[in-house]
Amino acid sequence: MGSHPVSIAAFYKFADFSPEDLPKIREGLEAFASERGIRGLVVLGREGLNATVAGSAEAIVELKSLVRGLVSDPALEFKDSFSEKVPFARFKVDVREEIITTKDLSIQPGSSAGTHLSPREWHELIASDPDVVLVDTRNDYEVEVGTFEGAINPGIKKFSDFGRWVEESGLPRDKKLLMFCTGGIRCEKAVPEVQRLGYGNVYQLQGGILRYLEEYPEGFYRGECFVFDHRVAVDSGLQPSKLYKLCPHCGNPAQEQVSCCNCGAAAVVCKRCLEQPGRKTCSKNCAYHARRVAARPRQNAARA
Repeated sequence: MGSHPVSIAAFYKFADFSPEDLPKIREGLEAFASERGIRGLVVLGREGLNATVAGSAEAIVELKSLVRGLVSDPALEFKDSFSEKVPFARFKVDVREEIITTKDLSIQPGSSAGTHLSPREWHELIASDPDVVLVDTRNDYEVEVGTFEGAINPGIKKFSDFGRWVEESGLPRDKKLLMFCTGGIRCEKAVPEVQRLGYGNVYQLQGGILRYLEEYPEGFYRGECFVFDHRVAVDSGLQPSKLYKLCPHCGNPAQEQVSCCNCGAAAVVCKRCLEQPGRKTCSKNCAYHARRVAARPRQNAARA
């Protein structure tokens, strides 16, 4: 793709695919991407599509047209950004039971009509009503990278824990709850779940953080936004992060600079892994060898 910026598009769409059609859809997407040099991840299931893809501008325009036809939605929205490098190693279509995992198939995505706020409505409501309660529906390591000013962090490790957290959280029922996530898809399930638990004034950010930053790069969001590819995160201008790298051990955002205790190479590791034995290393391979070396004195002492 030379020196031209890489086009990146994130999108999701809840649809009603037949299980018998999923292999055909997967094969069609894989062939299309292969022919046009597109990379990325598409999560495909009976309930729809959830994806981030990257490629040339022309290829991404063609893919958008294909996807809009596939889901019969000519107005399907895409969250667009750009990068000098392709943030994926390959293209993959991953067929799953859910396109965003809750482990509760009774939740009906798309049943929260009337709760969506445009970035402008969201921004103006926060500015005008100091009594609103913002709730971040993302995982703890994502929230650490950045979130809306004053937002509640549930501290969950995975999205399927969100419903239980709400039950135990004691969130106020007499205030407006404003829920948000990266691109909007988690809120499509989080909001119906919260409504089912008896909350009436629940709203969600249409298009998520990514859409908000498109319109309000200097708004109420603080820090960067974690994304699930090699960019790690994007800044307020939706440019690839210069602050974070992927932890070589767990894949979470990392900032802690270390010198590998096995090979001496410079590396960046996340705080959690740095606290664990043998992970002051630049790779899983070096971590393995470092643990072996550390174990030798104990083995020799045991023999003595």
